[in-house]
Amino acid sequence: MVKRKIRKIIGIRRKLVEPRRKLYLDILVYRNLKKLLSTLEFQTVFTYMSLPYEVDTKRIIEYLIKKNKKVCMPKVVNSAEMVACEYKKKDKLHRNKLGILEPSSKQQIPPSQIDVCIVPIVAFDKDLNRVGFGKGYYDRFLKKVAQHCVKVGIAYHFQKVKRIKADEHDVKLDVIVTDRLILLPKNAYRGECDEKDTT
Repeated sequence: MVKRKIRKIIGIRRKLVEPRRKLYLDILVYRNLKKLLSTLEFQTVFTYMSLPYEVDTKRIIEYLIKKNKKVCMPKVVNSAEMVACEYKKKDKLHRNKLGILEPSSKQQIPPSQIDVCIVPIVAFDKDLNRVGFGKGYYDRFLKKVAQHCVKVGIAYHFQKVKRIKADEHDVKLDVIVTDRLILLPKNAYRGECDEKDTT
């Protein structure tokens, strides 16, 4: 399935989720993400402020701040690049030209210092490939992070598709967390993945 068609189909699916159902799914994703993070050693986390139809990230941001982790968020600097800027609870957020909330802070965090990247997903497959919004911001940013950085995608399980044809510039994720499972590489050399069902 071509990416444009995937974005259209998943976009419709996400908008059809009722608010009460969305809240329930958001809590399940949050619990699974916390479960995953509890297995990792990290200090600096790159995440984003979710849009209304995406998995809610406010809970995880609050959780990370309470755990005294350094949180940074994307800040778009031009049509091709975004940087990571530190975010603290008292900091104000403003909407950029894409309508996404980003920190007002100019305190940049080098990608090499980031231990965990939490990434938005439009769609994903069992091989940890993702479809984003098509602008390429995250793919370009993820290529700059250190090798130790764990790249985590979060999504609702209904955003899973059978297969995504990865392009040359696409960056594969290390883990994908949904309301139903934590998807991990099983045998990387054989290209297999292990779906740890949490339901």
